Amino acid sequence: MCAWMAGRTAAAPRGPRGPWLCLLVAFALDIVRVDCDQDPLDPVYLPAALGLLDAPEHFRVQQVGRYPPANSSLGSRSETFLLLQPWPRAQPLLRASYPPFATQQVVPPRVTEPHQRPVPWDVRAVSVEAAVTPAEPHARVLFHLRGQDWPPGPGSLPCARLHATHPAGTAHRACRFQPSLGACVVELEFPSHWFSQGSATRAELAYTLEPAAEGPGGCGPGGEEDPGEQALPVGSVELRPADPPQHQEVPLDEAVTLRVPDVPVRPGQLFSATLLLRHNFTAGVLTLRIKVKKGLHVMAARLAQPTLWTAKLERFKGSKHHTTLITCHRVGPVEPNSSSPLELSEFLWVDFLVENGTSGGVAVTRPVTWQLEYPGQAPEAEKDKMVWEILVSERDIRALVPLAKAEELVNTAPLTGVPRRIPVRLVTVDSGGALVEVTEHIGCESANTQVLQVSEACDAVFVSGKESRGALGVRVDFWWRRLRASLRMTVWAPLLPLRIEVTDTTLEQVRGWRVPGPAEGAREPEAAGVEEAERRARGCRLQYQRAGVRFLVPFAAHPLDGGRRLTHLLGPDWLLDVSHLVAPHARVQDPRVASLEGGRVLVGREPGVTSIEVRSPLSDSILGEQALAVTDDKVSVLELRVQPVMGISLALSRGTAHPGEVTATCWAQSALPAPKQEVALSLWLSFSDHTLAPAELYDHHDLGLSVSAEEPGAVLPAEEQGAQLRVVVSGAGTEGLPLHVALHPPEPCRRGRHRVPLASGTAWLGLPPAPTSAPALPSSPARSSSPAPGASVGGGRWAAGSMGGSGDVRGKFEQTEEEARKEEAEAREEEEEEGEEEMVPAPQRVTDLELGMYALLGIFCLAILIFLVNGVVFVLRYQRKEPPDGATDPASPQPHNWVWLGTDQEELSRQLDRQSPGPPKGEGGCPCESGGGGEALTLAQAQAPPTGATTSSSGTLARKEAGGRRKRVEFVTFAPAPPAQLPEEPVGAPAVQSILVAGEEDIRWVCEDMGLKDPEELRSYMERIRGSS
Repeated sequence: MCAWMAGRTAAAPRGPRGPWLCLLVAFALDIVRVDCDQDPLDPVYLPAALGLLDAPEHFRVQQVGRYPPANSSLGSRSETFLLLQPWPRAQPLLRASYPPFATQQVVPPRVTEPHQRPVPWDVRAVSVEAAVTPAEPHARVLFHLRGQDWPPGPGSLPCARLHATHPAGTAHRACRFQPSLGACVVELEFPSHWFSQGSATRAELAYTLEPAAEGPGGCGPGGEEDPGEQALPVGSVELRPADPPQHQEVPLDEAVTLRVPDVPVRPGQLFSATLLLRHNFTAGVLTLRIKVKKGLHVMAARLAQPTLWTAKLERFKGSKHHTTLITCHRVGPVEPNSSSPLELSEFLWVDFLVENGTSGGVAVTRPVTWQLEYPGQAPEAEKDKMVWEILVSERDIRALVPLAKAEELVNTAPLTGVPRRIPVRLVTVDSGGALVEVTEHIGCESANTQVLQVSEACDAVFVSGKESRGALGVRVDFWWRRLRASLRMTVWAPLLPLRIEVTDTTLEQVRGWRVPGPAEGAREPEAAGVEEAERRARGCRLQYQRAGVRFLVPFAAHPLDGGRRLTHLLGPDWLLDVSHLVAPHARVQDPRVASLEGGRVLVGREPGVTSIEVRSPLSDSILGEQALAVTDDKVSVLELRVQPVMGISLALSRGTAHPGEVTATCWAQSALPAPKQEVALSLWLSFSDHTLAPAELYDHHDLGLSVSAEEPGAVLPAEEQGAQLRVVVSGAGTEGLPLHVALHPPEPCRRGRHRVPLASGTAWLGLPPAPTSAPALPSSPARSSSPAPGASVGGGRWAAGSMGGSGDVRGKFEQTEEEARKEEAEAREEEEEEGEEEMVPAPQRVTDLELGMYALLGIFCLAILIFLVNGVVFVLRYQRKEPPDGATDPASPQPHNWVWLGTDQEELSRQLDRQSPGPPKGEGGCPCESGGGGEALTLAQAQAPPTGATTSSSGTLARKEAGGRRKRVEFVTFAPAPPAQLPEEPVGAPAVQSILVAGEEDIRWVCEDMGLKDPEELRSYMERIRGSS
């Protein structure tokens, strides 16, 4: 649920309501995360060692997401093993140990079928004949022991008894396994009345195993009774009333065919070859030339129709070959035949004889060369020769059978780089049940080299790691002489990538736990005045959490037809533990962050992010990877879960998913201890991040463990023989004995608050008392001011088993009450003075990802700074200017800058008239004359400029005296005058920076446009202008 909600946050909409939806999703995710944090703790198990002895090939298996199994607890553990190769020599043992206790049991025999009882031997049964006839009424079955080798001598091998069931009755016969090959053949003869049914019938074959008996045959006479459900099936054999022919036909040309026997012949045996002619053969003469090696003779030639043909036999002897010439002449007319002209009919029989002693006990081939000549034969066929090889053997060989040590192969070569081989032997089955191994002139071929390969000597099948798939029933063909046989194998291939299971993928610092060894980059102070305790404390480093690592992979077989449906070993939810195979090729990508100890324990070193990866030893590709993180966040050890172990019990059971599946369950015995009995304590550390870890993950030099009892002298330290904490108990009462266990930092790193135990737990030997209301646990056990719980009885306390930094087990002898209080007070004072613990932080390492992020962040900050500077400059440059001093009155209108583009003096005057109030009467005027002499209107002095002002009116008048109406640009800056002005014009009064003075024509034009024709009116208007300026 938590992972689903975390994944849904990435799909939040980005529309206008996107931010609100993201906020709601984040709130819901926070609520779900709180619920997830309240999930139950990880399951625990008894960390006892379970292993198989005398088992050639086996794996630990587990179901997906079910480790440890549901039936595991603090005092028990369950493991499932898969045994792939059977074990005929000795039954394997399964051993459970938790030092100093151990026990073992014999693994129960395999179960080949769910409804059958276990058998101690893994036997393969091969039926040699598929059908029998009255001429050869023998059914032969080969029994072969698979698995590891067995000791020489016939005393340890069993007998196999074959049972044949027919509607007409039953038949039984037994054989004893031969020590050389681990195989035997039962040749069972069927009664003659079984073939009198008139049609083909079937007989069912089954077998049972029984101990060998003393005597010449080695097997007892029993077995006449019905075997019932104890018999293992072999198959069925067909009973035919007639003997089927065993020959093959070879054409010599289009009209003549040769029929030869297809069975090996023995020395001294007489056999025949038949010549067949088509019905449309019309030639009158036919010559047959036969060439044979020494040891084989042509005895006679017999015609099928002596009335129509005559035959003449001639022999020619050579140094190495004998040649026989058979000439046939037609003596009668060709009779008409209504049958098809392409049908064949027998024409000539040629008898051969094999000499005695020609094979030397070994099967050999004798070539026979045939050449045919007759009139009308095709020219290209006259020189054709056909060579037929006859297999001559002193033995009556019935079949060729490959014997493999196992028919199931788990292809671990891609994981280890080591090829996997299964030896194969080829044997021949003779008439009478004899077995002979074949080692020469053998041919072999694998039907699918992408699944399984065969060696050049045909003595083994193997996988090299280059195969790409598995298969059920992949075929490997073998042949020797004319005999052929096939071997079917099942190959399981790993489905990559590997699954790397880590009990905790985020390793954090353990608060208050420091272990010997300086931190990386930290130097030891060399000052002479430093106290020994401080020097030792500074020589300690932080302790990070540890985690267990397992490497798992499923194995499957692909269909032979190229389909996609896989068949999984044990089932689709089962994984094989291949940690012992891939641990040498597993490593942590950044060893500064974490390390892998023994391929099974992950140890945090310094904060960072890295991954565990497994590389292929063949191609250096990554077979599996798991990310992990080491952080400097602090976690506390909440409590110790303690389980006393006073013995180990073991139970084994067989599974039904596979014949080699075995489940082992062991549990700790915690009954009332006897006097002077040794007790081992199994410890689990419970952390505040809801993770659990067995104490076996941590180095015993880093664990400071102490055990105390309420009764003085009840607990004594045991001799150290490993990392487990063990004590000797003098005895317990009827209500049991409580043992209080406390976890401290190792002795060299105990200073100040580090003398306080990190966590504690209680274990009961025997039956605990009636449950009472337990006090609430402190929020941080590391801040508790009392050591491991213990009661003061008789003025003293006994503590045992302090496993410190040196790993030795020492006892704290009895102390007085005052000394104990004094030590507690000193520890409390040191804690108050020290405040926060002095920890040497691990050096921070900047990764490439962090460097890139920091560079990107710097670029963003620089862009923001440039934007701010640009905005400030813009504001300072383009802010509005301050108004003039004269316009400081808020009630007065703001001044404006006017730019006039044009020659319309009337409009200009109107604008000036609107902006300036009328001047007082009697203040100056503008003389205007309407005479036409062109006399200029001059203004002697408009207004005296203030002191210090530059006079530029003369230059302005000189530039403007030119008559005419021209375009000009005139800039006038003005401000409204205050309401009341003194005659003497105060300093802050506005001043006209430029005065418009025009010639007579201009003034007259202005007067006409404004309707001011009277000079007095014009003078009054000009005075108003002057007054406003």
